[in-house]
Amino acid sequence: MLTISRLKEIFVKYDFHPLKRLGGNYLIDSNIKDKIIAESRLSKQDIVLEIGPGLGAITMDLARSGARVFAVEKDKKAFAILDKLFAGAANLKLILGDILEFDIKDIGASKKIKVIGNLPYYITTPIVEYLIRNRGDIESAIIMVQREFANRLFALPGTKDYSSLSCFIQYYMKPSYIYTVKRTSFYPEPDVDTSLIRLDVLNAPSVDVKDEGLLFKIIRGSFNQRRKSIINSLSREEALNMPKKDLSDVLTSLKIDPSIRPEMLGLSEFAKIANSLYSLFGAFDK
Repeated sequence: MLTISRLKEIFVKYDFHPLKRLGGNYLIDSNIKDKIIAESRLSKQDIVLEIGPGLGAITMDLARSGARVFAVEKDKKAFAILDKLFAGAANLKLILGDILEFDIKDIGASKKIKVIGNLPYYITTPIVEYLIRNRGDIESAIIMVQREFANRLFALPGTKDYSSLSCFIQYYMKPSYIYTVKRTSFYPEPDVDTSLIRLDVLNAPSVDVKDEGLLFKIIRGSFNQRRKSIINSLSREEALNMPKKDLSDVLTSLKIDPSIRPEMLGLSEFAKIANSLYSLFGAFDK
C-alpha cells in the first residue's frame, strides 16, 4: 500500500510531480483500499478495467486476486513509473491512454467486466457517461467520485441534488453508497471529500419506454428550466415546442399537475409522459 513516505520517495526518485489537472491525488488509506477490494468480490474468472491507476495504490491488490487486470493511465510519466513498479505481473496489462478514447472491446473479454477507479473530479461526468455507453460490456463499477457528484446520482425527486443526471444514471444503473472517504485518505489532499460508490448495470432499464430519445428529451427540457412549471418547461421551443393546451391535456390525463415543477417528478412519471406523447404523436424531432 502506498504511504506518504513511499510516495515522496517515488516523487524524488523519478522526478515526478502530481498533475492536479489529471486528478493527481493518490490513495494512502489501507482501510479504503481494503473496502474497494472487498466490494469488488474478485475471482480468477473476473476481468477488471482500472481507470486511472495513478501510482498503483490498489493495482497490485487487484492483480493478486487472480483476476485479469487492464489498467488505463493517461499521465505518461505515471505510466512509465507503473511500468517499472509492476514489471513482470503476469495478469496485469498497463495501457497508456485516455479512458474516454479506450475501446472496451479491445480487452477481448469473454464475460462482462468490472470497472474500478478513482475518477478525476474534472472529468467525472464524461467517464460516467462512457460507462453508460459501454454498459453492454460492464457488470459493475466501484468508483470514487466527489461527494457532491455522488449525491446527484442518488438524489430523489424533490431534493436539491435531483437532476437530469439522477434520472439518466438511475434509468440504466443501480447506484449504491459504500463509504465517505475523507480528504486525508489521499496525498496530496484534495479540496473536497470523496464518496466510494457502486454502480450495478441493470439487466433492463428501470422503467419501460417506447422511445428512449423522447424520454431524455423530456427530462433535459424539464431540468433546463427546473424552477418553472412542467408545462412551461416542456412547451418551450427548445424542449418539445408543443402548444400548452395539448400538453396540459396530456399531463392532466396522467394525473400530473401541469403547474408542478419538474424536480418533483420521478423517473416513472417522466416515462409516462414520454409514452403518452409517443402514442399520440409518434417520435419527436430529436
